[in-house]
Amino acid sequence: MKSISLTILITLILLISFSAIKKYIDWNVLKPSKNERKIQLKEKARLLKECFDLENKNKRTLRKSIEIIEFCIEEYGYKR
Repeated sequence: MKSISLTILITLILLISFSAIKKYIDWNVLKPSKNERKIQLKEKARLLKECFDLENKNKRTLRKSIEIIEFCIEEYGYKR
């Protein structure tokens, strides 16, 4: 009877340990991918901001501004 309860206890400890290790590994694998995504978004935002040339927006016509925005989005922005 003692050996059965000891076996059950060891099995439970092993299962809990393996699940904790698995969660830790999954968390560490997902963490860098989230950081990479943030870095990519920041870089894309920087490129778009440079492309839009917001400092000189008052010197352009509305049509020219729309053309620049369309070009920037096609070039650096939305990609499938």
